[in-house]
Amino acid sequence: MAVFTQILNPISGQNEWAAKDDTYDYYQEVANAGFGDMLHDWERNQKYYQALKKTIAHMHSLGKKAHVLDIGTGTGILSMMAVSSGADSVTACEAFLPMANCAEQILEANGMKDKIKLIKKRSTEIEIGVDMPRKANLLVTEVLDTELIGEGAIGIYNHAHAHLLTDDVICIPSKAVCFAQVVSSHLAAQWNSMKILANLDGDVLLRPPKEISECKGEANLHDVQLSQLPLETFRPITQPLEIFQFDFNKKEPRASERHCNMEAKASSVGSTDLVFYWWEIALDLEGEIRLSCAPFWAHPHLKEMAASEYPAKPLSNVIPWRDHWMQAIYYVPKPLNLQKDDTFTLLCNHDEYSLWFDVSIGTNELNKKVPRHQCSCRMHLTYSRSRIGQMNESIRNKRYMKCLEEKINESSNVLVLGDSCLLGLASVKLGAKSVICYEPQQYSREFLKGIAKNNQLENVKIAQKLGDITDDELQAVNFIFAEPYFLTSILPWDNFYFGTLLMQLKDKFHKFEEMPISPLGAKIYCVPLEFLDLHKIRSPVKECEGFDLRLFDEMVQKSISVAQAKVEAQPLWEYPGKALAKEQVILQVDFKKFDQMQSLKGSIPIEYTSSCNGIALWVDWLLDSTGNPKSIVSSGPTEPIEVGKHVKWNMFVRQGVHLMSQTQQVVNGKSEVSWEVEFKPGKGLIDFNFIVK
Repeated sequence: MAVFTQILNPISGQNEWAAKDDTYDYYQEVANAGFGDMLHDWERNQKYYQALKKTIAHMHSLGKKAHVLDIGTGTGILSMMAVSSGADSVTACEAFLPMANCAEQILEANGMKDKIKLIKKRSTEIEIGVDMPRKANLLVTEVLDTELIGEGAIGIYNHAHAHLLTDDVICIPSKAVCFAQVVSSHLAAQWNSMKILANLDGDVLLRPPKEISECKGEANLHDVQLSQLPLETFRPITQPLEIFQFDFNKKEPRASERHCNMEAKASSVGSTDLVFYWWEIALDLEGEIRLSCAPFWAHPHLKEMAASEYPAKPLSNVIPWRDHWMQAIYYVPKPLNLQKDDTFTLLCNHDEYSLWFDVSIGTNELNKKVPRHQCSCRMHLTYSRSRIGQMNESIRNKRYMKCLEEKINESSNVLVLGDSCLLGLASVKLGAKSVICYEPQQYSREFLKGIAKNNQLENVKIAQKLGDITDDELQAVNFIFAEPYFLTSILPWDNFYFGTLLMQLKDKFHKFEEMPISPLGAKIYCVPLEFLDLHKIRSPVKECEGFDLRLFDEMVQKSISVAQAKVEAQPLWEYPGKALAKEQVILQVDFKKFDQMQSLKGSIPIEYTSSCNGIALWVDWLLDSTGNPKSIVSSGPTEPIEVGKHVKWNMFVRQGVHLMSQTQQVVNGKSEVSWEVEFKPGKGLIDFNFIVK
């Protein structure tokens, strides 16, 4: 039976109804669940298995039976490890029904259906005597996330200890330690604040209003692969500090709210822009089996891992890779400017699901509890981290500014198409006669109005709808500008909505074919890559620690084919990959002729013998017709691509990536990637197909 689902097409700007099979939601949930990444995490799997073997053997040596409870079993992998380790009974629970049904089949395929009792409920819904015959004396669970407690670990452990576990229970993992490191980073701080916008001579055009400059921002974590943040882009202000411990083994309830304020001394000059955060767990009671999520420069086992992996891998990638547990950046509400050896207080807080941080000068606030801060200016609520970073990106802004300074004069009537386009708004300060900004999103509209008011900009109109712009105003327009950026965009070419808007308006303009516009066009590029790790989020697991997980692979691959787009958005600076060939243009659009359909095909000869597991895609915006590199704004590489070398990507935008379900060996001069592109602008459709030959 088909169901109709409403979907916003970002290129056409239209809400469309699509007929989907009634199992579509199921497939979408499975495709996006991310279980595969955890199963590719060899260190996690091996250390959980080691801890189970050690703990069960110890319990048996004491004459105790091991009755295991596995909360959030997923594929059932930890339960099967427990059975293989000699557990006397195993009960597993999984509330995500598609995964629970898959686990049932996996247990049967591995001959363990009769050895593991599977309960398709949340652990908080389990009753002793109804669902379980007895309380468990060994708990194994993995309910942790990047923040450690974001999936509700505190409540899950507290409920289990109160209702499902014996007094002498042993928990795997047994403990966790959280670490924080205060750093100074002008680059990373760009993801959180609005900077002054200046012209090419350095004259100030736009200043952030008081409500933005004084806003504390959002306390939410920014999860990233910290190991990929270039070392030259930040300066440590402190060493990693141990801030919170969580004892999962104790019977007493874990506090749902705590604060820990620590005296710290600045190890170098700088501002307290950020707090880097990660955690480490001890899987056994003795703390001999440990797993750290630290970035490479702070990892306790870096030397041993580098000895076996470096230089085959970059030093930043010799530690075990995982995408389900990353590291986090927290933005300090009001950074302090410190000199070396200055003392300050790091204020650390957590509630049941999250953490937040602040700093204060001196050491007078060691007992102070700081409330969770939140955005008061709406900028942080309206725009993504990457969008805020774009607005502050110096090279990008200079290229747009060069275009504007060449085009704008005292007779310019400028139409700006795009969300939060500060550069277009700045046209007034460059001498434009008038500026009309099309801003359909309420909060984005209010953001621009606040900027205009704070900078006393006159002759600016901010329109909610195209219909709010009169025919006389459109007839007077003699320059159209866009970055382009729209809040509805996910992939770089989703911003081709600029072309859709032009086609809607072209008959309103006087001699549209002669109208100066910027950008004039765009090119979509692609390059075949060998990712070190990113491909694992879509790769089949096959087997894990000797257990057959092919049924899981089949379920995920089918779900991906039904509900996952061929190309997804990823911040590729976080995921190293070697170029296997030079980049190639696969689609070029002229925004004045945006309504022209295109059907293209071609091939990219492989120039480096290796393994191909993905295709990266991005957009270059052509600001004018000169072809000058300084008149191109790219969402892709920041340096020329060198075949056989890792690509360096723009850090303030997500690129597109097509991940292959199977890695394929490719040979220099003998292999190629064939591609096809269908572009149907009237339907807002860009369809890609890639085949490695």
